[in-house]
Amino acid sequence: MKVLVAVNEFKGSLSSIEIGNTIKSVISKRYTNLEVLTEAVADGGDGFLDIFNDFEKKQFKTVNAASQDIIVSYLENLVRKEAVIEIAEVIGLKQLLDVDRDPYKTSTLGLGKLINHLLNKGIKHFIIGLGGSATNDCGIGMLSELGVRFLSESGKLCRYGIKDLSEICEIDLSGINQKLEDANFTIISDVNNPLYGRNGATYVYSGQKGLDERNFAEVDKYITNFSKLVSEKIKNDFSNFEGSGAAGGLGFAFLSFCNSRIQGGSKFMIEYLDLEQKISEIDILITGEGKLDSQSYMGKAPIELAKIAKKYNKKVIFLAGSILDEQLNQLSDENKKLVDSSFTVQREFLPLENAMNKDVTIKNIENTVIQIFNLLEINNG
Repeated sequence: MKVLVAVNEFKGSLSSIEIGNTIKSVISKRYTNLEVLTEAVADGGDGFLDIFNDFEKKQFKTVNAASQDIIVSYLENLVRKEAVIEIAEVIGLKQLLDVDRDPYKTSTLGLGKLINHLLNKGIKHFIIGLGGSATNDCGIGMLSELGVRFLSESGKLCRYGIKDLSEICEIDLSGINQKLEDANFTIISDVNNPLYGRNGATYVYSGQKGLDERNFAEVDKYITNFSKLVSEKIKNDFSNFEGSGAAGGLGFAFLSFCNSRIQGGSKFMIEYLDLEQKISEIDILITGEGKLDSQSYMGKAPIELAKIAKKYNKKVIFLAGSILDEQLNQLSDENKKLVDSSFTVQREFLPLENAMNKDVTIKNIENTVIQIFNLLEINNG
């Protein structure tokens, strides 16, 4: 019997690889007749670098979203002239203390420094995972590093956060890095929000990045005005394009100023890792993520994997840190059938900080998996 373990990270606790190794270890020790395969799961956010093969991991000194010095990891293949960047690794929320989460100041500038560095190394194709950003600057920091000049009425260069974004009245493309003409960008994001409006970057995502809800309308006006300036300059309007609101408007920046296409993270990962073929050859899929709720069914990787498993009549076991049954009960009958059984790994009531401790989570996962396989009554040998 074959088991595939493909669980998304438990954010703030264990990576996808750590969860996979934990489950594989506990099953392999108890059942010598089971073949356990693992795959890293990431749909563009934290852990995105882990899904790639045939790349060399490199480090680069840049600045985080709060303009603090930081050394970040990225992947490159100089033979293929390709690079992979995980936004969360460079300008992500995980890099900042709570006190530094201020979208009026946080900037994508550090990302621009890394892209510039890679362009100068001869990279022609960029794969960029947009999840987990700490910014809402529509990419002006990144684009400034790539040679785009955003100017205020007084001629000041605008590069840092919403505060500078609000002052832009002119865009100068004369100094843009010419190497961008020969480069193309595959932008990975499961976010399909437009740039502005009630479903846009600010209203939906900026709260978790530190923006006060009372300022949403004001900031959305700044972004609307900025998008009009951009559209007039490039003679095209990407503000309503699905994914333009991803990563605080970074999707819009890439679409407007770089040769870019946006692709859904789950679809990209499934194709890149050839997961449909792998799932067709196993008996049980163990998948999951930190929380199982209605949003899990909105294109997130674990449920997309479950859909494939059901296509081939495979059993699906879902592990989560928490499960919101009230939301799951509202799902369609078709969606309810995608998961055969779901289990929260929490074994006792603990404060959140304790429950997310790595050692505690590992032990909880081990105990839960043991109970699941006891129930399956698999003969050993």
